[in-house]
Amino acid sequence: MDSLILVRDGLIDWLANGLVQTTWWEVVLFYSERLSALDRVANLDLPFADYLRRNLHITASGMFSRDYLQRAASIVGTDRLLFSTDYPYQYRPGRDARRFIDDCGLTGEDLAAFAHGNWERLTARST
Repeated sequence: MDSLILVRDGLIDWLANGLVQTTWWEVVLFYSERLSALDRVANLDLPFADYLRRNLHITASGMFSRDYLQRAASIVGTDRLLFSTDYPYQYRPGRDARRFIDDCGLTGEDLAAFAHGNWERLTARST
């Protein structure tokens, strides 16, 4: 919720790389249509949805849901999604993480970006 306050108060643009939110942003991301009400009351420079697309990076944190991934991609774009696990807290033996990457529905450049490229770009690493 602190991130919402940063958006509401116009402070999020001060963060050069934006914010990384974990676990699909604890499903707050899925209330983005409702949160667009901030457009009317918060005196923002941009629509709330634009702040999501420009300033947030979202991780899976071990919640391997193809539906969540597709919804998050539709809100923030595939260039803002970061693959992650939640080891050791939500560790599940049996290659669940690898299986999710293989079956998540992304392909080509979007898959490479999600699997590692977006993190490398965010942290200014090159391959």
